[in-house]
Amino acid sequence: MDSRRADSAEAPSELQLADWRVQPPLNRLVRGATTVRIEPKLMDVLVFLARHAGQVVSKDDIAGAVWPEAFISESVISRAIAGLRRALDDDAREPRFIETIAKRGYRLLTAPTAAAVSSPMGPAAPAAVSPFSAGQWVRGSRFFGRSAEIAEILEGPRNGVWLLGPRAVGKTSLLKHLELLTGEDPASRFIPLFWDLQGSTEPDELHADFLAAVADAGERLTAAGIRWEETGGDDLFEALGRLRRAVRAQGRSLLLLWDEVEELLPLQARSPTLLRKLRRSLQSQEGIRTVMASGPRLWALGDRRDDTSPFLHGFAPPLALGPLEDGAARALLLQGIADPAMVEELLLRSGRQPSLLQMLGTRLRELGDLERATEAVATDPTLRSFLEGGLEITHPALRRWLPGGQGG
Repeated sequence: MDSRRADSAEAPSELQLADWRVQPPLNRLVRGATTVRIEPKLMDVLVFLARHAGQVVSKDDIAGAVWPEAFISESVISRAIAGLRRALDDDAREPRFIETIAKRGYRLLTAPTAAAVSSPMGPAAPAAVSPFSAGQWVRGSRFFGRSAEIAEILEGPRNGVWLLGPRAVGKTSLLKHLELLTGEDPASRFIPLFWDLQGSTEPDELHADFLAAVADAGERLTAAGIRWEETGGDDLFEALGRLRRAVRAQGRSLLLLWDEVEELLPLQARSPTLLRKLRRSLQSQEGIRTVMASGPRLWALGDRRDDTSPFLHGFAPPLALGPLEDGAARALLLQGIADPAMVEELLLRSGRQPSLLQMLGTRLRELGDLERATEAVATDPTLRSFLEGGLEITHPALRRWLPGGQGG
């Protein structure tokens, strides 16, 4: 495939991919009340896949189209695909959008269509920027609460912490906020590294994605006096050890922020010795603190015993994430809703679940009516995926719109 020629056409202004509206000029995906912003290169990859929907495209095809003047490793492509799957709410094991074809590449399963024009009167005026962030992780000034969890992670005695919670409870947001807090504080005893396992379905991909995570943090590591380009190795454990030692040489500890750790389950099946070595690397060494985030499926690793303790030894008991505390949930809503009575009602309807707070706040600002906003959120496909991931909905105003009236 002539990938450079195929990518030379101008990107479409909008296209529809199943229930997602893709807006390349804005680097944005929209589905109901959910707006997800992605990096420009990820959008370029998605547009390239859309141009060849139904066809298998190789990593070389993608590299030639999106990075025509640069040499990039295969791990960059893998991370881009993993990022798109996260944005599209896709699952590599049961894909609806992007399928991995072993040894060949990737295929977009859904044929895109032209996005419908929203108004015959021409494009609408730009909407005011919403203070809410439905469907994506937040950090910094948009992050609220979790002070007890942050204190335990950064100041507690454990060097292995497991963040456990259902989908959309805010696990990734907490990891990204920890990355910001420690990465921007020169006095912090930690140097953070965010490592997303989504899409790491093979042992060699685990190593490649770790090296890509190190490269992503290259500017921060350089500023800390670490020659990160020299920390690579022939395998994951050598690379991890070199980075840990380089951080220790600066008098600090590596804070490994490990997301989507459920990916270890299929990796364990493919390489039974992998998790034993990984646990020893993370828990038997000084100068490293690991914070891993997952849903309850990871409990399966607590039952696996070979010639050593199960993988979760040293991480359990988990630090369970649930609804936000009242003050944090209230502050989140007050950034965009001034009516105190409305804030109280939204606290009740959301159960103080951060994803529901964001979605209800977004829809209320758009529609101006609480009942219409509630219906829009309850019938949003994004909410259905949250339910499938274990999020509980208890308020009858939301539950009555769900299939069979069931939300929990």
